[in-house]
Amino acid sequence: MHLEHGSHNHDKPMSPQDAVRSLLVLAQVAQNAADYESAAEAYASALEIEPNVVALYNLGSFYARGLGVRQDFVEAARLFHQADLRGNDKAGKLCGKCMFDYAHNDMFGKTPAQLYASMAVFVSRVFPEAANPRLEARNGLLAIANTFRAKGDDDNAERFRLAAEYGNAMHGIDS
Repeated sequence: MHLEHGSHNHDKPMSPQDAVRSLLVLAQVAQNAADYESAAEAYASALEIEPNVVALYNLGSFYARGLGVRQDFVEAARLFHQADLRGNDKAGKLCGKCMFDYAHNDMFGKTPAQLYASMAVFVSRVFPEAANPRLEARNGLLAIANTFRAKGDDDNAERFRLAAEYGNAMHGIDS
């Protein structure tokens, strides 16, 4: 038997779009098999090639729930925000939920100044394009305060309102 050597079509490199599609299929297969770590790696690899909305959304979901990765509400919110910017409206709502979950889990026991500083870090990581990050931090704190108030948790609502006021005072933001 004689094998010819030469150039074949299957030797040409895969396009970036084909590579992303292949990684998304790999991620979905791993996810269906509950191999979340492999799925997260495949989604992250796809994002190294291009900012794909499916990979952004699904990897954001993994970070929000701690599936295959360490739970990280800031990273989840960042990924959801990027998916939202690319047209996934549901991701925008989940970004807001991650902000509340971050505040609920990572911000208790902090002073108003510490709450404001934590929200400023959140905003800088999640919304790097924000024209006025200080205002965004204040608005985030007020949104969290309103959520607590709507749930009948006036003590925490007041803590987050005071943190927003602290930001106003520190940076001369008008209420």
